[in-house]
Amino acid sequence: MPEAPFVPVIPAGGAGTRLWPLSRRARPKFLLDLTGSGASLLQQTVRRLAPLADRPPIIVTGHDHALAVQEQLDEMDSPSSGAWARVVAEPAPRNSMPAIALAAALVEREEPDAVIGSFAADHLIADQEEFGRTVATARRAAEHGFLVTLGIRPTSPATGFGYIEQAEVEKSAAEQAGGGSSGGTSGAGPTALRALGALPVSRFVEKPDLVTAEQFVAAGTFFWNAGMFVVRARVLLDELAAQIPGLARGAREIAAAAGTPAYSEVLARIWPTLTSIAIDHALAEPLAAAGRVAVVPASFGWDDVGDFAALARQLREWGPEGEESAVRVLGTSTVDAIASTATVYGSTDRHIALVGLQGISIVDTEDALLVLADEQAQDLTRLVGLLDEHGRGHLR
Repeated sequence: MPEAPFVPVIPAGGAGTRLWPLSRRARPKFLLDLTGSGASLLQQTVRRLAPLADRPPIIVTGHDHALAVQEQLDEMDSPSSGAWARVVAEPAPRNSMPAIALAAALVEREEPDAVIGSFAADHLIADQEEFGRTVATARRAAEHGFLVTLGIRPTSPATGFGYIEQAEVEKSAAEQAGGGSSGGTSGAGPTALRALGALPVSRFVEKPDLVTAEQFVAAGTFFWNAGMFVVRARVLLDELAAQIPGLARGAREIAAAAGTPAYSEVLARIWPTLTSIAIDHALAEPLAAAGRVAVVPASFGWDDVGDFAALARQLREWGPEGEESAVRVLGTSTVDAIASTATVYGSTDRHIALVGLQGISIVDTEDALLVLADEQAQDLTRLVGLLDEHGRGHLR
């Protein structure tokens, strides 16, 4: 089977409230350089995916952020050929499924057999080569008609991630007799999937409590759900048509108007009617129950940098030999520390001094100062929610 063209899709949305006050409504985390690398998370994502793509990636982002996204693309060194990516602006947030469906419909209209891969704009990947090999494996499985997800091998019983459970790999009677599997795939059953480097999926599990997460890791049959999906564009839309007909129909209608004078009117009219739902709930969960999802085990060093504790894992380093402090500073602030472990994000000229503080993040901006304990990083969303309630919505 010849390899189908591959088009990455990059949904770039979300408010990043667990990274406030670095991440704001007007400048969410995917537009930020959170690691001091010299490139925003979005720019890192585009640069990572461009060598794997047969066509420029499609970035789907909010109307309010489209200009900033394009400016960041323009800041990047020119790619070897073509453009870094094409930007599609959505009028308002509708969760991940409408964004991915619209990109899939645009791809389907141009190249009906193409495979798309959806990758968030704000994740970190440590091993680029291994990431490329994993995506290549997922492409092969997707060409057989599966919805393919990249499952991260868990390194701890994390409670901040969803999980994917692999199904038992046993030869079906049809395979033993020389036949294939049913369910819309191209004859690839569990054994054939394993030969491709993938595994069948039995279910997706929401974020568990600690005891359950420990059981998942001990079982050895669960992966972290990183929200990465690879699938033929047409398969995604056909399966979506079976689950949520109006969403698939609307995405295709918008795509059909692309490049015409009617596009803006069609987009504005249809987009608000599309079901607001995540791809996990819209497709991954029901298709897994039907045996139509595959997982490719991944070990390329992944983090969704979803909160300051996650960033601390990426950034914090021990100080010079003989010191008890482990402090990492990003920004212009100067810091003195004794017996402290912290990450400091400082954009002011204010000097910061720390004594005896363990496991904290400090964010010092012109209009807000945050001091946050690592173990309560997930609670920051609650605090940000209070800003509107207390008349401080302008700080969001």
